[in-house]
Amino acid sequence: MWHNLGGETFIERTKFKESNRYVVFDKGLRIDSKPLLAMAYQLQFACSKEAVPRLSGGDETRAILQRLGYTLVDLRSETSPRPSDVVQVDSSTNFWWANQSQNFDPVFEDRTLWAPLVGKNGQRVDHWLSLQNASLGDIVFHYDSPELRAVSRVAMVPQLAYPPRGYLESSTKTVGNLVLVEPVREVQVGRSEVLEELESGFGPVTADGTLRRGYFFPISKAAGLAVLGLAGLKPVEKVQDSSAEVSPQPFQGSSDRLALTAVRAEQSFLRRQQIQRWGSVCCLCGSALPEELLVGAHIKPRWACTEAERMDTFNIAMLACLFGCDALYELGYVVVGSNGIVERGIRRSTDVDGRLEALLNRRCSSFSNDSRAYFEWHRGYHMNRS
Repeated sequence: MWHNLGGETFIERTKFKESNRYVVFDKGLRIDSKPLLAMAYQLQFACSKEAVPRLSGGDETRAILQRLGYTLVDLRSETSPRPSDVVQVDSSTNFWWANQSQNFDPVFEDRTLWAPLVGKNGQRVDHWLSLQNASLGDIVFHYDSPELRAVSRVAMVPQLAYPPRGYLESSTKTVGNLVLVEPVREVQVGRSEVLEELESGFGPVTADGTLRRGYFFPISKAAGLAVLGLAGLKPVEKVQDSSAEVSPQPFQGSSDRLALTAVRAEQSFLRRQQIQRWGSVCCLCGSALPEELLVGAHIKPRWACTEAERMDTFNIAMLACLFGCDALYELGYVVVGSNGIVERGIRRSTDVDGRLEALLNRRCSSFSNDSRAYFEWHRGYHMNRS
């Protein structure tokens, strides 16, 4: 949100000012700590900036954000590392190696790692199945021969999915494990340099010191820390929140930070996938808009989807704009009929009639035979509510 709004606008939407000591850095941008925490509170509890509790000082803000997993930089400290050079690790952090010479560019842009559950002949493949062992916060090294291309962090625990964009060797209905990642840094480190730090006979390296053919391999913590150094990254110890319980399943843990990370990662993935499909155009009103004004909206709510429907990421979502289309559809003011035409829902209010008139009788661009059942569920759910 900071990146889309810009710092000044973001801060104006809170009752706090620029930080003069503790800041967070993301994608090279400085994010002020108190406004960040205030905005998170507003979004969490759907309140105005006036309802945000008072923060007594920088140390209190720092402590809260660190418990949530953020790395803060002390602007007054001469010894603080450059924020872009820092990556958080702890005793539970695992390190992984992903060979992606065939499809690195499209899949890293989409932030996906995906592998089928079985081979074409039904055989189990260890370097595919290892993807299901990735955990939130793990570090992944992305290799595109002849060099290491990027470092990322696992942003969502594995879940079943059909292949995303870029995995061309599998049919569109092949079931596999999907992991979403958040980029840490893109790099260029040669193969020979990396091989000097990796252990022979383990993970991606053969006994004679060459790289194995295969997809996703574990590497030791010692090797992982050494490769981080080659990538110009400094590991710092992550402060643990002892009150947080980590669930092995996405969206079901008591840790707000982990749940937020997983939800954000999936929403970003769905949105990117739909933008690639439709361009920056709302599927309901047809308006061409800047990307930041469009969201990836579930046609059928995620809570109501079966596991198979959740896997159908290509058809379960559509693009909807923030000028009302997203909310009007979600709340049932409009539905999509069996012919793909936008119709008036059972929910009514004269206050939104003007906006509805611009939508009614338009064809929804994301309607197809593959998405028809999802629109039917949405229409039936809202039209049958009292």
